[in-house]
Amino acid sequence: MRELIVTELDLNNSNNGKLRLDSFLSSQLQMSKNQIQLLIQANNITLNGLPCIKNGTLLKPNDKIHINLPKPHSLDSNAQNMSLSLQNLYKNLSIDILHEDDDILILNKPPNLVIHDAPSVKDPTLTQWLKLHSHILHTLSGEERYGIIHRLDKQTSGVLCIAKSLLAYEILPNQLKSRQMGRYYLAIIDTPLKQNLQVQCFMGRCPTNRLKMSKIHIDENENPPQGVRDSKSSFVKLATSNDGTLELIAIKLHTGRTHQIRTHLESLSRHILGDTLYGYKPSAKSVFYEGRILLHAYILYLTHPKNGQNYTFKAPILLDMLEFIQNHFTKELPNGCKNVMELLEVDSITRAFECFS
Repeated sequence: MRELIVTELDLNNSNNGKLRLDSFLSSQLQMSKNQIQLLIQANNITLNGLPCIKNGTLLKPNDKIHINLPKPHSLDSNAQNMSLSLQNLYKNLSIDILHEDDDILILNKPPNLVIHDAPSVKDPTLTQWLKLHSHILHTLSGEERYGIIHRLDKQTSGVLCIAKSLLAYEILPNQLKSRQMGRYYLAIIDTPLKQNLQVQCFMGRCPTNRLKMSKIHIDENENPPQGVRDSKSSFVKLATSNDGTLELIAIKLHTGRTHQIRTHLESLSRHILGDTLYGYKPSAKSVFYEGRILLHAYILYLTHPKNGQNYTFKAPILLDMLEFIQNHFTKELPNGCKNVMELLEVDSITRAFECFS
């Protein structure tokens, strides 16, 4: 429990002599107003012995404020709710950590891993792995958050950013919205693109299959209905397979809609290998493939929420997709590359998108 008393000096230093509760606490506790709001909502702040209910309550001299900073729930209490066999399963789940500091955790997510728990999900999830490895973020209201800034589909592999501090949890989502944080993906598609191109369209739930998203036509002067949002992706051709039927491409996201890459490719009559939901069909005329979706979140860039430096992370391509690329993309590589790994250097990928500048 912490006690603060409002002084005349506090009021004199405020805007026109008016001092709001949230502004005062934000300054005194070195917390954001959003964090103060969480404390108020959780009934952890009293003013002169009475619970506070409004962020903007105006303070007076000698007002007494008591703040109760809740203790995080212990990991042991969460772990006790899980069976021993399930705990062992989560602990043995192999997830490569690409970078970790006090504020951010960067992972290389394996395929066939669901991000969030749900009643229908019986397999291990990333949130349970984070919990059992003590990667849990507790808000000031005592709620557990796992700091997941963006998501990947179950079968998609690759780089994933986790906020470890409240500072990162507040700043990084805004970076994602402003594109200060961004991602590049790799995919193998069943028919080469005719050229490098960008797709921009409205997307919403597919009216004939609720598991899918689809391109939605909106008239020029029409407002999009609820659940329909604008989307944009850039696609760059990297290499054609040895038999000429498949193509390795790179994708840059300008928005982050559910199934965005898969939906945009379907609108071009192209499909990611393994993505049967969006129309991929194994063919004996080409490489017959029945594995997981060959889509990998390859590069993530962001500005560190604490030190302000720019970071770029590369998630190594996982073995199943890497072997496929090395077996089927060995001939006539562009830009004089001797092997496909030269083609996949970070600088080479990012430069390839300069064609849209």
